[in-house]
Amino acid sequence: MARNTQGSGRATSPGDSVGIQVPAGRIHASRTRWQTVLVAPGKPSIYRLFNAPARRPTEAANAMLVEVDGSKRPVHVEPGASIDVMAKRIRVQAGKGGDGDTIDGWYVMVS
Repeated sequence: MARNTQGSGRATSPGDSVGIQVPAGRIHASRTRWQTVLVAPGKPSIYRLFNAPARRPTEAANAMLVEVDGSKRPVHVEPGASIDVMAKRIRVQAGKGGDGDTIDGWYVMVS
């Protein structure tokens, strides 16, 4: 999937585009707190989660930890990469490896 950026180098959410009518949103999570992206009461859905790269090329960004349906082992998503997951519950947290304590990105429902 191609990266959609603004002039600042920050990734924008697919929901920022006009006409998208699917669940989408921004991710901004820290190392100390999990951000819940999805809690679906019905059947699982497929979501794409994107971990934005650092805003400046001289900075290092953090990996994103993705917990799917309460699994014991979170999935690591490197900066600038995306992952598709099928789940009823998705939570994210900032991992280690970057200069800061947070991650930025977006999520969107695929199907």
